[in-house]
Amino acid sequence: MAVHLVRHGQSAWNVAGRVQGQSPRAGSLTAAGRAQAAALDVTGTVLVSSDLPRARETAETIAARLGLPVLVDAGLREQRLGALEGRRFAEVQPVIDGLWAHPLRLPPGGGESVADLHLRVRRTLGRLAARHAGEELVVVTHGGPIRVATTGVDPVSGSAVPRVAVGNAAVITVRPGAAV
Repeated sequence: MAVHLVRHGQSAWNVAGRVQGQSPRAGSLTAAGRAQAAALDVTGTVLVSSDLPRARETAETIAARLGLPVLVDAGLREQRLGALEGRRFAEVQPVIDGLWAHPLRLPPGGGESVADLHLRVRRTLGRLAARHAGEELVVVTHGGPIRVATTGVDPVSGSAVPRVAVGNAAVITVRPGAAV
C-alpha cells in the first residue's frame, strides 16, 4: 500500500506571495496551476482531497483522468494561520519560520500550532489508511500537512520541524507507518 501526498497546483496567492492558510479569500488555481494538475503523473484507487478550493480543483483534475470520485476531508486542510493569512509572505517569514522552530507556539491572531497541525494530519491519515486498507491512496493537500506527515521529528514534544520546501504539484510517496 502506498500513500501519494500531492500538493495542490499553483494558486493566485502563490503567485502574489501571500500566506494562504485556510483563508477563503485564497482562491483557486491559476492557469499554470491547472496545467500542473493536468500533468501530474500519479495513480491510485482512492482519491481524497482537502476541502479548500485550490486542493479540490487539483483533485478534480486528477479524478477526471483516473475515473475516481473525489472524497473530501477537512482534516487535510492547510494550517490555520490566523492574522498571518493574506499577508505577504516576505513580511511575515520570520514569524512563520518561528512557528516551525517552536511548534507549540500559536500564530498571532489565533490559528493552530505546528504541533496541532501535526496531530490533526496524522489522525486524518491514520483514519484514511484504516478505512481504505490495502488501497493505493492519492491525498491532495497542502505544503504544511505534507511537511508534518513526512517529518521524522515529533513537534508535539516541542522539537523544531524543518520547514522544507514542497513545490506546487509535488508528489511524495510514503508507505504505511511513515505517513500515519
